[in-house]
Amino acid sequence: MERKPAEKNGAENGVKNVNNKERSFVKGIFNHLGLKIISLVLAVLLWVIVMNLSDYSMTKTIYNIPVEQQNGEKIEEMGKVYDVISDDTVDIVVKGPRSMVDQLVVSDFYAYVDLADLSVTNSAQIHVQAKESRIGSAIEIHPVDDVMNLTIEDKVTRELPIKAVANGDVADGYAIGSVKVTPNIIRIEGPESIIDRVTEVRASVDARGVSANLKKTVTPVCMNAYSESMADRPIELSVSEVTVDLTVYPTKTVPLKLKSEGSPEDGYSVVELNYNPQEVTVAGPEEVLKKVNAIYIEDISVEGLNQNKEMNVAITDYLPDEVILADTNSEVAVNIIVEEQTVREIEVSASDIAMMGMNVSYDYTLKTSTAFKIRLKGLEADIEKVNKDSLQLSVDATDLPAGEHVMKLSYASPKNTTVTVLGKVTLEIKEKETTETTDPDGGGNPDATGEQPG
Repeated sequence: MERKPAEKNGAENGVKNVNNKERSFVKGIFNHLGLKIISLVLAVLLWVIVMNLSDYSMTKTIYNIPVEQQNGEKIEEMGKVYDVISDDTVDIVVKGPRSMVDQLVVSDFYAYVDLADLSVTNSAQIHVQAKESRIGSAIEIHPVDDVMNLTIEDKVTRELPIKAVANGDVADGYAIGSVKVTPNIIRIEGPESIIDRVTEVRASVDARGVSANLKKTVTPVCMNAYSESMADRPIELSVSEVTVDLTVYPTKTVPLKLKSEGSPEDGYSVVELNYNPQEVTVAGPEEVLKKVNAIYIEDISVEGLNQNKEMNVAITDYLPDEVILADTNSEVAVNIIVEEQTVREIEVSASDIAMMGMNVSYDYTLKTSTAFKIRLKGLEADIEKVNKDSLQLSVDATDLPAGEHVMKLSYASPKNTTVTVLGKVTLEIKEKETTETTDPDGGGNPDATGEQPG
């Protein structure tokens, strides 16, 4: 079908318009080409500058990187031991791009010394490197102190007992009976200067709130004279673990009973025996503790004393078998009060002496020697209370025949008082005289047998 002239012209015009646009686009690209290239270069430079400004170089200090000690066995092969006397960590300063340096931490680095390469002053160079090569190639590493100092000395060995220790207070009403450790001997080995500072080896258990026997495995620790742990020192132990047995007993509070023995110097008396505490807390197996009602201390010597005396007595010396002291007081303080005695004499007459055991068939006459007295010797406070009545003086004539007898005077013994009788008491005994009687029926006196005559 043949196009009309108008349609044909429209198509040709459309093709021309497209071609004109393409030529304009191409022409626009290359128009001012130099300026456009310069703009692109400037944009790239600006991006580089901005990136450099935002990721600038910075430094950062990283502290306490552990230093690994290599080839230490080389020293030990010579029969020597070493000890690090400087820090066993190292601080470093790192420098590099902020984006990387700002993220770095201790675990990104590895530090070591080669102990086979010691200087004459027993020091070794510390080497530090990044664990990842990408980090190591991008930063600079500068150790703050790149030397580790050591002491090298002879290795020595000692054997020490292990001391078992219970820390903390057990439950109320209970006390620690015993703390035992197995094994109880340990061998320690290390540098001579360090081993010499070890004063004891402890095996400790936590006893807080415990109310029953306890058995626990613990690690022994070397201690110095200041009770400080030496666990961080290079000491080798023959055993790494020991067993501690803790025995716990119930407690009981009982009185203390004190008694003196012996006699003070002649002319002196013990006035008081004071002591403190008056009671103590003890512990032991329950069946044993039930039988303990007091702690008796009966050998407080007052022998030969002529003045007051103070002393401390160890309570533990008087505890029954299987009983232990669970008290803060391990001693009892004793105060013995001694006073000089005084003398007093009481004059006594025969009328002050009671007659005992008299026979109705006899007549009794009691005589005392001239200046007959009772001498009292003791403490003034005790003597003042004594009189003739309280002495209850008496003699006993039971079964005595007629005649004259030197009598033993009996008396009540006053408290803390010595009684001496001065003089003697004589008792005269006579048969009573008989009188004649008349029989109402005209009979005579009865004969010796008491029978009437026939």
